[in-house]
Amino acid sequence: MIKFSDISKTFQVKNETVQALQHVSLTIQDGDIFGVIGFSGAGKSTLLRMVNALEVPTEGKVEIDGKNIDALSHNELRKVRKKIGMVFQQFNLLDSRTVYDNVAIPLRLNHTEQTAMHTTVTKLLEFVNLADKAAAYPPQLSGGQKQRVGIARALATNPSILLCDEATSALDPETTEQILQLLERINKELNITILIVTHEIQVIQRLCNRVAVMEHGRVVETGSVLEVFSNPQQPMTRRFVQTVIPDTIPNSVSNELKNETRNYKLVKMRFLGKNATENVLYHINTNYEVETGVLFATVCELQHTVLGIFIIQITGNEENIRQVLQYIDSLNLQWQEVHLS
Repeated sequence: MIKFSDISKTFQVKNETVQALQHVSLTIQDGDIFGVIGFSGAGKSTLLRMVNALEVPTEGKVEIDGKNIDALSHNELRKVRKKIGMVFQQFNLLDSRTVYDNVAIPLRLNHTEQTAMHTTVTKLLEFVNLADKAAAYPPQLSGGQKQRVGIARALATNPSILLCDEATSALDPETTEQILQLLERINKELNITILIVTHEIQVIQRLCNRVAVMEHGRVVETGSVLEVFSNPQQPMTRRFVQTVIPDTIPNSVSNELKNETRNYKLVKMRFLGKNATENVLYHINTNYEVETGVLFATVCELQHTVLGIFIIQITGNEENIRQVLQYIDSLNLQWQEVHLS
């Protein structure tokens, strides 16, 4: 388990004090794929680097499995770091070394016996599907292949934690998906806890089970990906989520509604899990004296759970609309009234 307790971090840049982190508290459970998202300068990479003590907090403490890593001796910290792998945005490979030698670097630094090192590197290259590239050099590889080498190198010391700093930002969408599939395998098959920082909301949506949203060095929202994506609370979170799960009426439809003379309400409903497949609108239309029209709809899957967002126009008198809203409440569906701007 990784635990950040009231972490703050300041840097001195020339004559100016920069507050990179402000009172951040987070807990990452064993087995999580935990995402930290925010724009550049939000403090997410600084937070990540505190897990292996590449950065030290100005205030607060970082604990791994109950140990305050900032209070460890040099030798104790070295042991902890062996159990933490790191994957970088720019790969950080040595162009003058083969793929095999790049993966072997941590093992050589740990004075691993030759036969054991060969076995480990060979298995890792097979795991990341690069066994045929062992003798190749990084300039001969694609970006996705370079990142696979970086991941294999990060796994060389058999870590329990894998840190990913914008690990897919330099990759195209298809290659990004391949890397995310690999990280998912690492989490499930090797039981490795993954902490990934990114500005790409699609990565959080596709890979993570929990997420923290950062802004100006603070965590503004945190929770399961399903909770945060299905009902974002903060403006910053809503901006991120709406880029992958839009939930607003198109302008052309909104303009047409301004000419509507009948009495109506606009209602945004969120369906989760099995509720997403229930024919709620059919029941409304057949049992209540109203008309409904779907103005916007989107359906996606988060953490193997279906999320559906519908914006519907309910047309009728006030009493009948009130009865419909009572029915929606009885289903425990999340809903809110939408007002045109």
